[in-house]
Amino acid sequence: MSTKKWARRLDDVAPDSGDVILSWLTRVVLVIAATAVVGFDGLSIAVAHVSAKDDANSAAVAAATAWVSDKGSLAPTMLAAQNSAAEHDETVLPGSITVGTDGTVHLKLERDATTLLVRHIGPLRSWARVIVKGSGKADPTT
Repeated sequence: MSTKKWARRLDDVAPDSGDVILSWLTRVVLVIAATAVVGFDGLSIAVAHVSAKDDANSAAVAAATAWVSDKGSLAPTMLAAQNSAAEHDETVLPGSITVGTDGTVHLKLERDATTLLVRHIGPLRSWARVIVKGSGKADPTT
């Protein structure tokens, strides 16, 4: 007896075994893609917060410098803050600029994070809108 009982012939293999593998592979790819999109959106929002905070502080310093050089005029102070923010596609929230007695400018800046999915889902859309506070004082050497 030269043939073994456990040997299978090619035509004994189920014809749908490739479909099972393809179904499993499709699920793995979908899970990886969904994880990548969620990860990208989360990282993008986090980076936008950090970047906007730095930009808000820079805009506040620019506004404080304008405040000192224009001897306490609010219009040039607001314009300097808006111009600094506009360089980074951000906006200074109207009415958010305040100047302390020591010349420190405080403001709020708004930025939209670049996301793949969050900005398109109504209830989550607000997560992509980043609002941060910044403050700065003019450099006394200028």
